[in-house]
Amino acid sequence: MDKISLTASMRSNLLSLQNISGQVDSTQNRLSTGNKVNSAIDNPSSYYTALSLNNRADDLNALLDSMGQAVSTIKAATETLESAADFLEQAKAVVSQALEDISAPTQNGPIYIPQPSGIGDDEDVRNTGLFDGKANTQAMINQLGADALAATACNQFYAPGTDKNGANFGQGNWYLPAIGELMEMVGFEVGGVTDGRGTSGSNGENAALINETLLALKDKGIDADSLAYRYWSSSEGGTNAFGWGCCNDGERFLTFKSGSGPVRSFNFLENKFNPTDLSSAPQIGDVMYSDLTYGSADDYDGSKTAVGVISWVSEDGKSAKIISLKDLTFSSNSTVGNFDADNPYGGPENTCIISVTSRLSEEIAGLDGIHQDDLLAIFQEIASRDVENNLQINNNDYDSSQYTSILNQYNSLIKDASYKGVNLLQKQDLSVTFNEEGTAGLDVIGKDASSTALGLTTLGWNTKEDIEKSIEELTNAINEIRAMSSEFGNYYNIITTRQDFTENLVNVLTEGADKLTLADMNEESANMLALQTRQQLAINSLSLASQASQSILKLF
Repeated sequence: MDKISLTASMRSNLLSLQNISGQVDSTQNRLSTGNKVNSAIDNPSSYYTALSLNNRADDLNALLDSMGQAVSTIKAATETLESAADFLEQAKAVVSQALEDISAPTQNGPIYIPQPSGIGDDEDVRNTGLFDGKANTQAMINQLGADALAATACNQFYAPGTDKNGANFGQGNWYLPAIGELMEMVGFEVGGVTDGRGTSGSNGENAALINETLLALKDKGIDADSLAYRYWSSSEGGTNAFGWGCCNDGERFLTFKSGSGPVRSFNFLENKFNPTDLSSAPQIGDVMYSDLTYGSADDYDGSKTAVGVISWVSEDGKSAKIISLKDLTFSSNSTVGNFDADNPYGGPENTCIISVTSRLSEEIAGLDGIHQDDLLAIFQEIASRDVENNLQINNNDYDSSQYTSILNQYNSLIKDASYKGVNLLQKQDLSVTFNEEGTAGLDVIGKDASSTALGLTTLGWNTKEDIEKSIEELTNAINEIRAMSSEFGNYYNIITTRQDFTENLVNVLTEGADKLTLADMNEESANMLALQTRQQLAINSLSLASQASQSILKLF
């Protein structure tokens, strides 16, 4: 076959068209892939650099997944610790309530001394005249009448500024206190009484509160005086010639009824108050007002009538005993009619004898004489019953079953803190890697958060001290839980900070790789338009060259 020869212009146009077509193909490839470097052929340096950056970004992305799982594991532990702390706070409330129910509420010392319920063959201790001064006073008046000087004066007393016939603070509501009530006024611990006479068991805490209030009222212009030294009680002694008395330092003594001593009147307000909780109940040392309200002497503003000071409060806060603001005074310490109820604090004498007929051949009817050995035996019996009835609480409603039930729920919660098989609260550790070489990381050390590990080991309560120990253990456990939460929170912050850093680094690596390989779509689009124009011009030029050849052929 003969070789076909092209003219120079046609050959030039064909070569130009071929070149343009190759450039169009390359540009179309960049537009379709978005990359200006698709292989090492395009640009070896950029291709392999971008490949290295992308590979590292992929490795770090895998580590990000691991960090995310570690964060979730720690978060599971911290969320569990928050709920665990709530359980322990609930347990502490239960234990505190149990302690409150069996113990004396306190205000700078005990404010409640339980009234005894009885000893021996159901014999009521109050019948001995130990605590029921009101009954003692009435028994003395029933037998001796006006000859019972101290009892009559107390019975006739009514608080200055109140209704003489008033239901709460009028005549007939006040009485000569029993020896036990005077001991309550001073302050004492039942179990501390080791002798009938003397100061054993006395602590003086209540007397200090009462005197502080009386002196504060006096400073504010109220007719009030602090406690005197020796007080008569309405409790009979072991023989008809003696009666019990009590000093303001708590000393108990037996003395002849013909002796004289100060008298302070008492009042028992039973079920007169309805506190919403013990903190709102009357407190020893509070001022009692005629409208049955009460409060600190510091808050006294003169708008109410003060009638006395609280010396005892019942366990439920609904009842209280108050003492008069001053000792009673008399025109004589030994004559009938020696007390002026309308001017109870204005007589010249500050003391009186029990009665003008005190030397009786037999004890007052209705009262039992209390020898000093009897008094000791009574308090020993009260103390033993206190232990039996109040502290051996496993046999009553205030046992530890509710407490142990909460601890069981607590331990179950700790066991459920696992995330993907790792439980940081059961001493399981967690390792987190931060870089692709494995040279940077963090070891999260697990903790044992079980109740036993936290020291919550006092589960059976046999004594008051056991309950107090449980409260101490719970306080320490709650502090330990908070410390654990803080430590895990520190781990959490470290990992999340590194996680944020790694995410940003991955973005930087990817962006850098893209800058090396990605095509500029605007530039490539412009290139394509220019190439298409050139291609069209080349085709037109080739067409013109062909037409010139055809013109020569027409000559033949």
